Amino acid sequence: MKKILLLLAITGCFACKKGMQEYRNAKPVSDVGVSTYDFLKQQGTLYDSLVWIIDKVHLTDVLKNQKVTFFIPQDNSIETAMRNVNIARIRLGDPGNWTMDSIPLSVWDSLLRRYIIPGIVDADSLRYADGVDLVSLYEHGMNGKMSGTNASGAVGGGTEVVKFSDRNGSRFIKDWSTALTQNVDIKTKNGLMHILETRHIFGFTSFVGKAYPKSLEPIQGPYLGYPLEIPGIINAADYDEGPAEVAFHYNNGGGNHVYRPDAPGTENCSDGDTQTSPGGAYNIGWTSDGDWVRYTVDIKAAGQYKVDLRIAGNGGGIIYLMIDDVKVSDEIAIPGTGGWQSWKSAIGTATLPAGKHLMKVMIKKANLNLHRVILTKIN
Repeated sequence: MKKILLLLAITGCFACKKGMQEYRNAKPVSDVGVSTYDFLKQQGTLYDSLVWIIDKVHLTDVLKNQKVTFFIPQDNSIETAMRNVNIARIRLGDPGNWTMDSIPLSVWDSLLRRYIIPGIVDADSLRYADGVDLVSLYEHGMNGKMSGTNASGAVGGGTEVVKFSDRNGSRFIKDWSTALTQNVDIKTKNGLMHILETRHIFGFTSFVGKAYPKSLEPIQGPYLGYPLEIPGIINAADYDEGPAEVAFHYNNGGGNHVYRPDAPGTENCSDGDTQTSPGGAYNIGWTSDGDWVRYTVDIKAAGQYKVDLRIAGNGGGIIYLMIDDVKVSDEIAIPGTGGWQSWKSAIGTATLPAGKHLMKVMIKKANLNLHRVILTKIN
Protein backbone atom coordinates (compact mmCIF):
# COMPACT_ATOMS: atom_id res chain seq x y z
CA MET A 1 0.00 0.00 0.00
CA LYS A 2 2.88 2.34 0.84
CA LYS A 3 4.46 1.90 -2.62
CA ILE A 4 1.13 2.60 -4.34
CA LEU A 5 0.69 5.84 -2.37
CA LEU A 6 4.25 6.86 -3.25
CA LEU A 7 3.62 6.28 -6.95
CA LEU A 8 0.47 8.39 -6.77
CA ALA A 9 2.37 11.13 -4.99
CA ILE A 10 5.01 11.20 -7.71
CA THR A 11 2.69 11.06 -10.72
CA GLY A 12 -0.61 12.46 -9.55
CA CYS A 13 -0.02 16.22 -9.32
CA PHE A 14 0.99 18.21 -12.40
CA ALA A 15 1.57 21.91 -12.84
CA CYS A 16 -1.11 22.66 -15.44
CA LYS A 17 -0.25 25.39 -17.93
CA LYS A 18 -1.80 26.66 -21.13
CA GLY A 19 -0.68 25.11 -24.41
CA MET A 20 0.25 21.57 -25.32
CA GLN A 21 4.02 22.25 -25.26
CA GLU A 22 3.89 23.66 -21.76
CA TYR A 23 1.74 20.78 -20.54
CA ARG A 24 4.05 18.19 -22.05
CA ASN A 25 7.07 19.72 -20.31
CA ALA A 26 5.37 19.98 -16.92
CA LYS A 27 7.01 17.88 -14.22
CA PRO A 28 5.41 15.93 -11.39
CA VAL A 29 5.61 17.66 -8.03
CA SER A 30 6.29 15.21 -5.21
CA ASP A 31 7.39 15.31 -1.56
CA VAL A 32 8.05 12.02 0.16
CA GLY A 33 8.13 13.60 3.62
CA VAL A 34 11.22 11.75 4.86
CA SER A 35 14.98 12.10 4.44
CA THR A 36 16.67 10.82 1.31
CA TYR A 37 18.21 7.93 3.24
CA ASP A 38 14.91 6.96 4.89
CA PHE A 39 13.15 7.03 1.51
CA LEU A 40 15.63 4.47 0.16
CA LYS A 41 15.24 2.29 3.26
CA GLN A 42 11.44 2.36 2.90
CA GLN A 43 11.55 0.87 -0.60
CA GLY A 44 12.16 -2.64 0.70
CA THR A 45 14.38 -4.68 -1.62
CA LEU A 46 14.51 -2.06 -4.40
CA TYR A 47 17.62 -0.38 -2.99
CA ASP A 48 19.21 -3.04 -0.76
CA SER A 49 22.60 -2.92 -2.50
CA LEU A 50 22.66 0.87 -2.62
CA VAL A 51 21.80 1.19 1.08
CA TRP A 52 24.48 -1.39 1.90
CA ILE A 53 27.08 0.77 0.13
CA ILE A 54 25.83 3.96 1.80
CA ASP A 55 26.15 2.40 5.24
CA LYS A 56 29.56 0.84 4.53
CA VAL A 57 31.14 4.11 3.39
CA HIS A 58 29.52 6.17 6.15
CA LEU A 59 27.34 8.39 3.96
CA THR A 60 24.23 7.73 6.02
CA ASP A 61 24.36 11.05 7.88
CA VAL A 62 24.93 12.97 4.63
CA LEU A 63 21.77 11.50 3.11
CA LYS A 64 19.78 12.01 6.31
CA ASN A 65 20.76 15.49 7.38
CA GLN A 66 22.75 17.42 4.78
CA LYS A 67 21.16 19.42 1.96
CA VAL A 68 22.14 17.42 -1.13
CA THR A 69 20.83 16.36 -4.52
CA PHE A 70 21.17 12.62 -5.11
CA PHE A 71 21.14 11.17 -8.63
CA ILE A 72 20.14 7.68 -7.50
CA PRO A 73 21.65 4.61 -9.20
CA GLN A 74 19.31 1.64 -8.93
CA ASP A 75 20.36 -1.79 -7.72
CA ASN A 76 20.25 -3.12 -11.29
CA SER A 77 23.03 -0.64 -12.09
CA ILE A 78 25.17 -2.02 -9.27
CA GLU A 79 24.48 -5.64 -10.28
CA THR A 80 25.56 -4.88 -13.86
CA ALA A 81 28.77 -3.28 -12.63
CA MET A 82 29.55 -6.36 -10.54
CA ARG A 83 28.81 -8.63 -13.49
CA ASN A 84 31.19 -6.59 -15.67
CA VAL A 85 34.04 -6.79 -13.18
CA ASN A 86 33.67 -10.59 -12.95
CA ILE A 87 33.64 -10.85 -16.75
CA ALA A 88 36.88 -8.85 -16.81
CA ARG A 89 38.41 -11.15 -14.20
CA ILE A 90 37.51 -14.29 -16.17
CA ARG A 91 38.89 -12.77 -19.37
CA LEU A 92 42.22 -12.14 -17.63
CA GLY A 93 42.40 -15.60 -16.05
CA ASP A 94 41.11 -14.84 -12.54
CA PRO A 95 38.05 -16.43 -10.88
CA GLY A 96 34.82 -14.61 -11.66
CA ASN A 97 33.53 -14.95 -8.11
CA TRP A 98 33.76 -11.45 -6.67
CA THR A 99 30.90 -10.15 -4.54
CA MET A 100 30.27 -6.61 -3.34
CA ASP A 101 32.43 -7.36 -0.29
CA SER A 102 35.37 -7.99 -2.64
CA ILE A 103 35.40 -4.39 -3.88
CA PRO A 104 37.56 -2.01 -1.77
CA LEU A 105 35.42 0.40 0.24
CA SER A 106 37.47 3.28 -1.15
CA VAL A 107 36.12 2.41 -4.61
CA TRP A 108 32.50 2.30 -3.45
CA ASP A 109 33.04 5.57 -1.58
CA SER A 110 34.69 7.58 -4.34
CA LEU A 111 32.25 6.43 -7.03
CA LEU A 112 29.07 6.80 -4.97
CA ARG A 113 30.00 10.38 -4.15
CA ARG A 114 29.89 11.22 -7.86
CA TYR A 115 26.12 10.87 -7.66
CA ILE A 116 25.74 13.28 -4.72
CA ILE A 117 25.78 17.03 -5.41
CA PRO A 118 25.86 19.52 -2.50
CA GLY A 119 22.79 21.79 -2.44
CA ILE A 120 19.57 21.65 -4.44
CA VAL A 121 19.79 21.04 -8.18
CA ASP A 122 16.32 20.77 -9.67
CA ALA A 123 15.55 19.95 -13.29
CA ASP A 124 14.59 23.52 -14.20
CA SER A 125 18.02 24.79 -13.15
CA LEU A 126 19.62 22.62 -15.87
CA ARG A 127 17.87 24.21 -18.87
CA TYR A 128 20.97 25.51 -20.66
CA ALA A 129 22.34 24.58 -24.06
CA ASP A 130 25.47 23.04 -22.55
CA GLY A 131 23.81 22.05 -19.29
CA VAL A 132 25.34 23.01 -15.97
CA ASP A 133 28.71 21.89 -14.65
CA LEU A 134 28.28 20.31 -11.22
CA VAL A 135 30.77 19.35 -8.51
CA SER A 136 30.23 16.18 -6.48
CA LEU A 137 31.05 15.60 -2.80
CA TYR A 138 34.65 14.68 -3.67
CA GLU A 139 34.84 17.63 -6.08
CA HIS A 140 34.62 15.40 -9.13
CA GLY A 141 33.40 17.23 -12.24
CA MET A 142 29.90 16.26 -13.42
CA ASN A 143 27.31 17.87 -15.71
CA GLY A 144 23.52 18.01 -15.68
CA LYS A 145 21.35 18.98 -18.63
CA MET A 146 17.63 18.88 -19.38
CA SER A 147 16.95 17.19 -22.71
CA GLY A 148 13.89 16.11 -24.68
CA THR A 149 13.56 12.55 -25.91
CA ASN A 150 12.28 11.59 -29.34
CA ALA A 151 8.74 10.26 -29.80
CA SER A 152 6.62 9.21 -32.79
CA GLY A 153 9.28 10.42 -35.19
CA ALA A 154 9.45 13.88 -33.63
CA VAL A 155 12.93 14.89 -32.50
CA GLY A 156 12.65 16.15 -28.93
CA GLY A 157 8.92 15.50 -28.97
CA GLY A 158 8.90 13.01 -26.09
CA THR A 159 9.18 13.38 -22.35
CA GLU A 160 12.05 15.35 -20.86
CA VAL A 161 14.89 13.76 -18.96
CA VAL A 162 18.02 14.94 -17.21
CA LYS A 163 21.31 13.88 -18.77
CA PHE A 164 23.66 13.36 -15.84
CA SER A 165 27.24 13.04 -17.08
CA ASP A 166 30.62 12.13 -15.64
CA ARG A 167 32.95 14.55 -17.43
CA ASN A 168 35.92 12.20 -16.99
CA GLY A 169 38.19 15.18 -16.44
CA SER A 170 37.55 16.50 -19.95
CA ARG A 171 35.78 19.58 -21.27
CA PHE A 172 34.92 17.75 -24.49
CA ILE A 173 31.46 16.16 -24.51
CA LYS A 174 32.72 13.26 -26.63
CA ASP A 175 34.77 12.11 -23.63
CA TRP A 176 31.84 12.16 -21.18
CA SER A 177 29.84 9.18 -19.92
CA THR A 178 26.12 9.92 -19.56
CA ALA A 179 23.17 8.46 -17.63
CA LEU A 180 19.51 9.42 -18.11
CA THR A 181 16.91 9.94 -15.41
CA GLN A 182 13.77 7.89 -14.95
CA ASN A 183 12.15 10.27 -12.42
CA VAL A 184 13.17 13.79 -11.42
CA ASP A 185 12.55 16.35 -8.69
CA ILE A 186 11.47 14.08 -5.85
CA LYS A 187 11.68 16.25 -2.75
CA THR A 188 12.88 14.89 0.59
CA LYS A 189 13.27 16.51 4.00
CA ASN A 190 16.92 17.25 3.37
CA GLY A 191 17.20 17.58 -0.38
CA LEU A 192 16.18 16.38 -3.81
CA MET A 193 16.31 13.06 -5.66
CA HIS A 194 16.56 12.21 -9.35
CA ILE A 195 16.30 8.47 -10.08
CA LEU A 196 18.49 7.15 -12.90
CA GLU A 197 17.39 4.56 -15.44
CA THR A 198 18.03 0.88 -14.72
CA ARG A 199 20.26 0.53 -17.79
CA HIS A 200 22.85 2.87 -16.27
CA ILE A 201 25.99 1.06 -15.05
CA PHE A 202 27.17 2.11 -11.60
CA GLY A 203 30.37 4.15 -11.69
CA PHE A 204 29.83 5.23 -15.30
CA THR A 205 32.96 3.96 -17.11
CA SER A 206 35.20 3.89 -14.01
CA PHE A 207 33.98 0.96 -11.94
CA VAL A 208 35.84 -2.00 -13.49
CA GLY A 209 39.14 -0.12 -13.77
CA LYS A 210 39.04 1.15 -10.18
CA ALA A 211 37.76 -2.11 -8.67
CA TYR A 212 40.09 -4.35 -10.70
CA PRO A 213 43.13 -2.34 -11.86
CA LYS A 214 44.55 -5.34 -13.70
CA SER A 215 41.86 -4.75 -16.34
CA LEU A 216 43.58 -1.48 -17.30
CA GLU A 217 46.87 -3.16 -18.05
CA PRO A 218 47.72 -3.83 -21.71
CA ILE A 219 46.35 -7.16 -22.88
CA GLN A 220 48.93 -9.89 -22.41
CA GLY A 221 48.91 -13.53 -23.35
CA PRO A 222 48.91 -15.90 -26.30
CA TYR A 223 48.24 -14.10 -29.57
CA LEU A 224 45.93 -16.84 -30.85
CA GLY A 225 44.14 -17.08 -27.49
CA TYR A 226 45.69 -20.39 -26.42
CA PRO A 227 49.24 -21.62 -25.62
CA LEU A 228 51.22 -23.01 -28.55
CA GLU A 229 51.84 -26.73 -28.13
CA ILE A 230 55.27 -28.34 -27.95
CA PRO A 231 56.17 -30.69 -29.67
CA GLY A 232 54.97 -28.62 -32.60
CA ILE A 233 55.52 -25.56 -34.74
CA ILE A 234 55.90 -22.07 -33.30
CA ASN A 235 55.27 -19.55 -36.06
CA ALA A 236 57.48 -16.55 -35.38
CA ALA A 237 54.79 -13.99 -36.24
CA ASP A 238 52.44 -15.42 -33.58
CA TYR A 239 54.45 -13.92 -30.71
CA ASP A 240 52.44 -13.06 -27.59
CA GLU A 241 50.02 -10.17 -27.27
CA GLY A 242 51.44 -7.44 -25.07
CA PRO A 243 53.50 -4.25 -24.92
CA ALA A 244 57.18 -3.80 -25.60
CA GLU A 245 59.46 -5.38 -22.98
CA VAL A 246 56.67 -7.83 -22.12
CA ALA A 247 55.87 -9.62 -25.39
CA PHE A 248 58.95 -8.47 -27.30
CA HIS A 249 62.07 -6.35 -27.27
CA TYR A 250 62.80 -4.89 -30.69
CA ASN A 251 65.30 -2.18 -31.57
CA ASN A 252 64.02 -1.45 -35.07
CA GLY A 253 60.31 -0.79 -35.41
CA GLY A 254 60.57 0.59 -38.93
CA GLY A 255 59.91 -2.61 -40.89
CA ASN A 256 56.80 -3.73 -42.77
CA HIS A 257 53.78 -4.70 -40.65
CA VAL A 258 51.57 -6.77 -42.94
CA TYR A 259 50.41 -9.12 -40.14
CA ARG A 260 50.96 -7.36 -36.80
CA PRO A 261 51.15 -3.60 -36.01
CA ASP A 262 53.78 -3.97 -33.25
CA ALA A 263 57.48 -3.17 -33.54
CA PRO A 264 58.58 -6.63 -34.82
CA GLY A 265 58.37 -6.31 -38.61
CA THR A 266 56.22 -8.89 -40.42
CA GLU A 267 56.09 -9.70 -44.12
CA ASN A 268 54.69 -12.33 -46.47
CA CYS A 269 56.78 -15.49 -46.29
CA SER A 270 57.76 -17.70 -49.25
CA ASP A 271 58.76 -20.68 -47.05
CA GLY A 272 56.65 -23.72 -48.03
CA ASP A 273 53.64 -25.04 -46.05
CA THR A 274 52.84 -21.69 -44.46
CA GLN A 275 49.17 -22.19 -43.61
CA THR A 276 49.29 -24.25 -40.40
CA SER A 277 48.02 -21.18 -38.49
CA PRO A 278 47.31 -17.55 -39.42
CA GLY A 279 50.87 -16.55 -38.60
CA GLY A 280 52.31 -19.31 -40.77
CA ALA A 281 52.03 -17.14 -43.88
CA TYR A 282 54.43 -14.54 -42.44
CA ASN A 283 57.95 -14.18 -41.06
CA ILE A 284 59.48 -11.61 -38.74
CA GLY A 285 62.39 -9.52 -39.97
CA TRP A 286 64.26 -6.22 -39.56
CA THR A 287 66.02 -7.84 -36.62
CA SER A 288 68.80 -6.29 -34.54
CA ASP A 289 71.29 -7.71 -32.08
CA GLY A 290 69.61 -8.26 -28.71
CA ASP A 291 66.03 -8.52 -29.99
CA TRP A 292 63.68 -11.13 -28.57
CA VAL A 293 60.08 -12.28 -29.00
CA ARG A 294 57.99 -14.22 -26.46
CA TYR A 295 55.52 -17.10 -26.84
CA THR A 296 53.20 -18.73 -24.33
CA VAL A 297 53.74 -22.47 -24.77
CA ASP A 298 52.33 -25.72 -23.41
CA ILE A 299 55.07 -28.35 -23.32
CA LYS A 300 53.47 -31.79 -23.24
CA ALA A 301 56.50 -33.66 -21.91
CA ALA A 302 59.80 -32.70 -20.35
CA GLY A 303 63.00 -33.78 -22.09
CA GLN A 304 65.46 -33.01 -24.83
CA TYR A 305 64.16 -31.50 -28.06
CA LYS A 306 65.52 -30.86 -31.53
CA VAL A 307 65.27 -27.15 -32.40
CA ASP A 308 64.78 -26.48 -36.13
CA LEU A 309 64.89 -22.76 -36.93
CA ARG A 310 63.61 -21.80 -40.37
CA ILE A 311 65.72 -18.77 -41.21
CA ALA A 312 66.79 -16.59 -44.15
CA GLY A 313 69.41 -13.86 -44.50
CA ASN A 314 73.04 -13.04 -44.85
CA GLY A 315 74.46 -15.25 -42.10
CA GLY A 316 76.44 -14.59 -38.95
CA GLY A 317 73.42 -14.67 -36.64
CA ILE A 318 73.01 -16.46 -33.32
CA ILE A 319 69.72 -17.55 -31.70
CA TYR A 320 68.99 -19.38 -28.46
CA LEU A 321 65.86 -20.19 -26.43
CA MET A 322 64.87 -19.27 -22.88
CA ILE A 323 62.04 -20.71 -20.77
CA ASP A 324 60.82 -18.43 -17.98
CA ASP A 325 64.03 -16.39 -18.44
CA VAL A 326 66.31 -19.45 -18.06
CA LYS A 327 68.52 -20.39 -21.00
CA VAL A 328 67.52 -23.89 -22.23
CA SER A 329 69.17 -24.32 -25.63
CA ASP A 330 72.45 -24.18 -27.53
CA GLU A 331 73.49 -20.94 -29.11
CA ILE A 332 72.48 -21.86 -32.65
CA ALA A 333 74.61 -20.40 -35.45
CA ILE A 334 72.60 -18.97 -38.35
CA PRO A 335 74.13 -19.56 -41.80
CA GLY A 336 73.72 -17.33 -44.83
CA THR A 337 70.97 -18.47 -47.20
CA GLY A 338 71.54 -16.28 -50.26
CA GLY A 339 68.50 -14.02 -49.79
CA TRP A 340 65.90 -12.66 -47.38
CA GLN A 341 63.31 -15.13 -48.72
CA SER A 342 65.65 -18.06 -49.33
CA TRP A 343 64.91 -20.41 -46.45
CA LYS A 344 67.10 -23.00 -44.69
CA SER A 345 67.14 -24.79 -41.35
CA ALA A 346 69.51 -24.04 -38.49
CA ILE A 347 69.56 -26.95 -36.03
CA GLY A 348 70.22 -27.10 -32.29
CA THR A 349 68.93 -28.79 -29.13
CA ALA A 350 67.06 -27.66 -26.04
CA THR A 351 66.10 -29.20 -22.70
CA LEU A 352 62.52 -28.24 -21.89
CA PRO A 353 60.34 -28.63 -18.77
CA ALA A 354 56.76 -29.85 -18.97
CA GLY A 355 53.75 -27.53 -18.56
CA LYS A 356 52.75 -24.01 -19.50
CA HIS A 357 55.65 -21.57 -19.74
CA LEU A 358 56.88 -18.39 -21.39
CA MET A 359 59.42 -19.09 -24.12
CA LYS A 360 61.64 -16.37 -25.54
CA VAL A 361 63.46 -16.61 -28.84
CA MET A 362 66.63 -14.60 -28.17
CA ILE A 363 68.36 -13.06 -31.21
CA LYS A 364 71.88 -12.61 -29.88
CA LYS A 365 73.21 -11.73 -33.32
CA ALA A 366 70.88 -10.60 -36.06
CA ASN A 367 71.10 -10.14 -39.83
CA LEU A 368 68.29 -12.68 -40.31
CA ASN A 369 64.59 -13.33 -40.91
CA LEU A 370 62.80 -15.97 -38.82
CA HIS A 371 59.77 -17.89 -40.06
CA ARG A 372 59.23 -20.59 -37.44
CA VAL A 373 60.68 -22.72 -34.68
CA ILE A 374 59.98 -26.46 -35.05
CA LEU A 375 60.43 -28.42 -31.80
CA THR A 376 60.62 -32.23 -31.94
CA LYS A 377 61.16 -34.43 -28.88
CA ILE A 378 64.34 -36.50 -29.01
CA ASN A 379 64.15 -38.38 -25.69
